Amino acid sequence: MPQRLYINGRYIGGGTTAVNAVARDLTHALCAASSAQWDVSVAVPPDLKDAALEQGLPVTVVGRRSGILWEQLDLPSLRHSGVIAGFFNTVPLSGRGYVTMVHDAHVFSTPASYGRATRLWRQRLSRQAGRAGNAIVTVSEHSRAALLAYGIGLPERIGVVPNGLGPVGKLEPDSAIFEKIGVQRDAPYCVALSSTLPHKNIGLLLRAFAQPELSGVKLVLIGKADAADLQAAGHDVPPAAVLGGFVSDAELAALYTNALAVCMPSTEEGFGLPALEGMALGAAALVSDRGALPEVVGTAGVILPADDATAWSAAILRLIDRPAERAALVIAGRARARAFTWEAAAQKFLGHLDNWYGPAEH
Repeated sequence: MPQRLYINGRYIGGGTTAVNAVARDLTHALCAASSAQWDVSVAVPPDLKDAALEQGLPVTVVGRRSGILWEQLDLPSLRHSGVIAGFFNTVPLSGRGYVTMVHDAHVFSTPASYGRATRLWRQRLSRQAGRAGNAIVTVSEHSRAALLAYGIGLPERIGVVPNGLGPVGKLEPDSAIFEKIGVQRDAPYCVALSSTLPHKNIGLLLRAFAQPELSGVKLVLIGKADAADLQAAGHDVPPAAVLGGFVSDAELAALYTNALAVCMPSTEEGFGLPALEGMALGAAALVSDRGALPEVVGTAGVILPADDATAWSAAILRLIDRPAERAALVIAGRARARAFTWEAAAQKFLGHLDNWYGPAEH
C-alpha cells in the first residue's frame, strides 16, 4: 500500500518569488508522477483549498489557521500519517520526519544580503531542517556541500534535486518589450537581473559595460533595482545600462531570445535558473566561477572570474567578433537546458524518499 506524501501548500498563497515558483513546479510534477510507493497530495489551510483545487491539485485540508501559524501549528499533525515535504526553505519547528528543500546556504554565507530578523529566522529554519530525523533536498551539489560545511544536516540525509526549466524557457515571447524599454532587438545587448544584493555582484557588470570597447553594446537590467537604487548602493551606472524594471515572463523570453548573452556574475548562487532559461532561448550564458553556476552551465557556457570586469568585457566582445563560437555555445546551451526538466526532478525526489522512508523503515 502506498505511503502518504503531504506537500506543504502554503506557497499557493505566497507572492511571486523564485522559491515559490520552484515549489509550484515541483509540486505539479510530483502530483502528475506515477509512483507505486507514494500517494501524493497537497496539504493546505482552509483558505487555500479553492485555489489549490483550481490548479487541479489533489488536496488535503488540515487545521483552521492560515499562513505561518498554520504551517507551524496545524500542518505537523499530518506527520503521524505520512511524510511532510516543503519546497520553499521552511519547515515546522516542532516534531521530526520532515523533508525540506533548502535552496542554498546564503543566510550563512552571505549574511549581508538579509535583514537581521530574516537572517536569524531563516538560519533557525535551516538548522531545524537538518536536525536528526529530518531530511533535506537542495538544488545543486554546491548547495549540498555548502550546507554540510555550515553544519546543516547529515551527508546521508541531504539529496540533490536540480531545478527544472521555468516557464520563461517555454513561453511565446512578447516582443512588445523592445519598444517599451527602448532597446533595438537587432542591436547587440546582454541581459542580467538588476539587484543591489551584495552576492549578486552587479557592480562587476556595470564596470565592464563602462569600458569604451563595449560602447556599442547595451546592458539590459531586469528586476526591482532601478538606477537610483544602484547609485545608492555605491555603483556608477554607465550610459550603456538600460533599467527595464519588472517584466512579464513572456517579455523576458523575448529579451533572452534576441540577446547576445545572459550574464550572471554572482559570487554565490545555489543554482542559477536565469542562465538555464537564457540558454534554452538561444542566449549564450556568461557566468562567474563561483557557487553552483559552473555546475549548472557545464561546458555549454562561458565561465569567468567573479572579480575581473575586463575579462567579462573581453568575453562579450568575443561573442560579437567570433559568431561561429557563439553559434556553438547556443547549440550546446539549448541541449544543456533540455536536460533540466521538472519530470526528472520529481523522479529524483521520489528516489530520495524511497531511500529515506522506504519499506524497511516502516
